[in-house]
Amino acid sequence: MDAIFYFGGKLIAYCAWCYMYIRLFRQEGIHKFGRGIVYEAIRLLLGFFFGILIYFLSSAVITSLPPGAPENVITYLVVYVPVRWVEWSIMAMLILPGPMSLSQRIAGTGQRDRLWRLGGIAISCIADIPLIASLGGVIPVGRILC
Repeated sequence: MDAIFYFGGKLIAYCAWCYMYIRLFRQEGIHKFGRGIVYEAIRLLLGFFFGILIYFLSSAVITSLPPGAPENVITYLVVYVPVRWVEWSIMAMLILPGPMSLSQRIAGTGQRDRLWRLGGIAISCIADIPLIASLGGVIPVGRILC
């Protein structure tokens, strides 16, 4: 049952965040709510794909940290935040019409775009709280999931 709430929460959060981006950057007459749902589903699928990458990266990071350090927290910040920047950047490229330079793809098209990506990272991290709580406060990184 916890998994339903976890993924349901992510679905709602991602749908709302993608819808907000569409409202900010896509002014033409598209079905914005329907597009928000489609983009949210794509974002959730990206999360599954990148979750595998996160697992392997976090395993490498957590095993390289010295004992006694807050291993889970450091690993979460060092791995999850950059990977989520990539995920939200992919979403921005899908939603925003027109060509983008490589620097715009990586760093964003402007301040509003970068703030939206950072907000997406924050939403993704906040959406992890129910999972962390269900694991008794353990942050799901690398070897912890083994």
